[in-house]
Amino acid sequence: MRCLLIDDDIPTVHALLGIVNWEEFGVTEVLTAYNIEEAKQIFNGGKPDLIICDIEMPRGSGMDMIQWAREHQYEGGFIFLTCHASFTFASQAILYNADSYLVKPLDKQELEAAVQKSIETLKKKALMGEYSKLGKAWLKNKDLVERGFWNDVLTAAISPRIHLIQSEAQKRELDVYVDTEYVLLLVSVPRSQIEREWDDSIFHYALTNLISEILTGQISAGRIIAYQADNVFYNAILVENGMDIRELQHSAEHIILMCRQYLKCTATCYLSEKAAVSGLSQIKTELEQLDESNIIFRGEVHHQNEPFHYDTTERFTLDMELFTMLFIQKEKVQIVNRLKKELETLAALNKLNSATLHSIREDFLQVVYSLLSRHQIGAHRLFAGEAAQQLAHNADSSVFDFMKWAQAVTDKTVDSIKEVLQSEGVVERAKRFIHENFRQDLSREDVAASVYLTGDYLAKVFKNETGQTVKEYLNDCRIKEAKQRLIESTASIGDIAMDTGFDTISYFSTVFKKLTGETPIAYRSKHKSVR
Repeated sequence: MRCLLIDDDIPTVHALLGIVNWEEFGVTEVLTAYNIEEAKQIFNGGKPDLIICDIEMPRGSGMDMIQWAREHQYEGGFIFLTCHASFTFASQAILYNADSYLVKPLDKQELEAAVQKSIETLKKKALMGEYSKLGKAWLKNKDLVERGFWNDVLTAAISPRIHLIQSEAQKRELDVYVDTEYVLLLVSVPRSQIEREWDDSIFHYALTNLISEILTGQISAGRIIAYQADNVFYNAILVENGMDIRELQHSAEHIILMCRQYLKCTATCYLSEKAAVSGLSQIKTELEQLDESNIIFRGEVHHQNEPFHYDTTERFTLDMELFTMLFIQKEKVQIVNRLKKELETLAALNKLNSATLHSIREDFLQVVYSLLSRHQIGAHRLFAGEAAQQLAHNADSSVFDFMKWAQAVTDKTVDSIKEVLQSEGVVERAKRFIHENFRQDLSREDVAASVYLTGDYLAKVFKNETGQTVKEYLNDCRIKEAKQRLIESTASIGDIAMDTGFDTISYFSTVFKKLTGETPIAYRSKHKSVR
């Protein structure tokens, strides 16, 4: 134990050093200072356990010293010395929790009694501090034990039978009343709601702390159980029947507000009916199912006995033709905005449930897969990444998650088609389509559809680049094939005409003569004789 003596009178300091048998009181080190500044320097080097200080000194009073020390969280003993009694000094000393107030000249017995009193007070404080630490540790451990118990009840790890639950509570030395009814408050935050910079465990810790602070004085920390299930952060709060349900409703609304304000996320709360302890695991499952079916009623407080009501009298069908055209025109923004508008309209009419959202998703995917197939792009490869799969997994959870998924799919689809188009020009792809299909009955519109353009626009682009119309280029391909067949095969003129895509022999002959200057018969006769 360390003691600091402060007095501007050096003889008084020496007298104090000698008048008291310090070791007898457990004081192993006595430090001295002759003014307040010296005392503060010593204090900053290591706080003493006891300070004996003169009140009246020219370079700072003893009152200045005790005030400064207390402001620096000093909880040690303090004995004042003064040359005369003063009510003002005494009252100030009491205000700053001084142990004793002694008047000079000092009496040995009086001084030793004051020192003894200060040291006993210090020992009591130290003992109480240890008790406080032990008490806090016990309370913390109790909360952990109780939280573990309720977690086992909610997950049915303890069989849902009253006598078994009671027995388990007694084993864990918990004051749990199994005969009373409880209300379960479930707080839900989808993982997709939290900002990217949040770490899962840190967010869960912050959410639980926020809920605990709001419910302080109402619910013990041991009855707030945090867990995560299928990308949703949950907090289950056990409330005994005695709590006013309106007060609980208000607390739930406050949790939603604080989550939005401080954690920047949308929380949803669910309040159960009163239930026996044995029924709490089933209640928890039912509230989770209610949360899973909640598509458009997020950020509110819901009651177990008030299920969501959707108008499902008419089945909604996505306008797939419209979305196909928007994809062909590569209108990313319009695709997403149109989809968002459809969902908002359905939500406003209370027609957007999980089944409808899933149906819209399937129709949207059908449009995407059809377009990707036309461009020979493998959808399974395009959406194979972990992030894409996670978005797809969450898409049916809420409108927010659906739109995140739809935005990603739209961007990926349009960008992938653009890459394909850039690697091969429109006219070149139209030519390739003609070469692969000229034997069939092809029109200008068929060729235009193969490159996702209108017939008029393709005709203009094709003519500018090749100098030919689509029809002329098609006939060129057909006549080249016919010329080869006439020379190398024995097929009739009529068969060759049909096989190369012409409707009639007369039209075939007309086009053939126009492009070669000879009839098909004359061409065969001439070139076969040459061979």
